Amino acid sequence: MKRFTLTVAAMVLAAGSLLGADVDLTHAKCPVGGDHAIAAVAVDYKGAKVYFCCAGCDATFNADPAKFAVEANHQLFVTGQATQTASPMSGKAVSADYSLEMAGAKVLFASAAERDGVANSDEDQQLQSVFNEDVFDKAFRVGQ
Repeated sequence: MKRFTLTVAAMVLAAGSLLGADVDLTHAKCPVGGDHAIAAVAVDYKGAKVYFCCAGCDATFNADPAKFAVEANHQLFVTGQATQTASPMSGKAVSADYSLEMAGAKVLFASAAERDGVANSDEDQQLQSVFNEDVFDKAFRVGQ
């Protein structure tokens, strides 16, 4: 019985580590609780995975994903599951000359004016401006 329990525990740990094997969770925060996200608790979202700090948060997220969309979209970007394809403000081509670091994510813009318009906001407003559903779907792509 002890051997069976140890085997099951090892399988659970291995499965948990495989879930996030291709994803860098260094800057990933739970979209519900705000704590550091872990690989063992995740749900499918937009063809990728969103990670949580604990088992209760995944159920809260699944009950109303739209409520946590900004945080979930940000997490997709900081974990490398989403790539930026255009400026979040204008949809134009981006330039590395106009970047802004926000909550572990380096976001590019088409002009200094776009970047500065976002930079002059507090962090919550920055995230809302760049990772809300409408902007995210136009300026980022999930998957390869």
